Amino acid sequence: MISMLFKMTKRIEHRILFESHEALNRSFSSIDSTSKLLTPLNPSAVNLARSLTSSLNGTELNFTTIQTTVAPTLFLALSTIPHISQVSYIGLDGLLFSLNNYSDQTYAVFSNASFSSNWYTQPVNRDTGKLYGAAVASDSKVIVNASWFQAALNSTSGYSWLGRGWDKAQGSLFISTVVMDGRGVISLGIPAKVVVDHFAALDFHGGYFHLATADGDVIVQSKLPKTQFQISNNTVSVQTVKPNGNVTSNLGHFPCNTPDDDDKDNDGGNGGKLGSSYSWKLKGTKYIGRIAPPSRSLEFNQYAFTHKKIFFLKYAEF
Repeated sequence: MISMLFKMTKRIEHRILFESHEALNRSFSSIDSTSKLLTPLNPSAVNLARSLTSSLNGTELNFTTIQTTVAPTLFLALSTIPHISQVSYIGLDGLLFSLNNYSDQTYAVFSNASFSSNWYTQPVNRDTGKLYGAAVASDSKVIVNASWFQAALNSTSGYSWLGRGWDKAQGSLFISTVVMDGRGVISLGIPAKVVVDHFAALDFHGGYFHLATADGDVIVQSKLPKTQFQISNNTVSVQTVKPNGNVTSNLGHFPCNTPDDDDKDNDGGNGGKLGSSYSWKLKGTKYIGRIAPPSRSLEFNQYAFTHKKIFFLKYAEF
């Protein structure tokens, strides 16, 4: 009798473990699918820069040329690339032309003088791409010696980061910036809200979810009760806190880098399994994953979006 109960208990235990791993794998699969929203961003920026370089064919880029040659191509990109809300050209001389979708309206943000501290915003016809109405002056938000601008200029594959839009809302954008013919950069941006909304629709089977950059900028705030996450020096610290915010204990510290990041180059799927780690590349954008549970109920996953790492923390009681 005891033997039969023992075997039955074991079967139930194995079944529970199997179902919990299946649920966890479904969550991972959903995370993978949603993260691929960002995959086309860098290749689209690269292709746009190449197309403009070819069409310009060495033509001097004064503001008139930017308006007549660059702007229509930017408008086409904004109109056809899924989820894009901002597309820009920024020259080494400070000339700039950007198109932004904001509140069912498209606006142009531009600087028509070299190294000017003034920008202008003007409405754009969403059917033709032509500017109309009065241009409103505003302060410049970009300088060519900014770190992201220089990083894009000095990289053959571009630079990706979490920044702010140049529209009135200045919402968070996933931005990919690539060099164009050595004379400036092309930049594309997807609203962080698009990614957030897709993650909000996922089923985490009663678990919790947290998303932030390696710099600690929170994109999706976890609703895990009495818990906070601190990100610094490529490490995530998970802490329990009191209602007043005082830390009561440390659940663990998780490194953001895997030693095998560059050992695998896969096209899709779950990537190469490296024990508790995995990594893959999708069309120029590198993703890295790691599962590092401090207990049976806390699973930590980390991906990298080109130069910026994105963390997914899921708490699940299985």
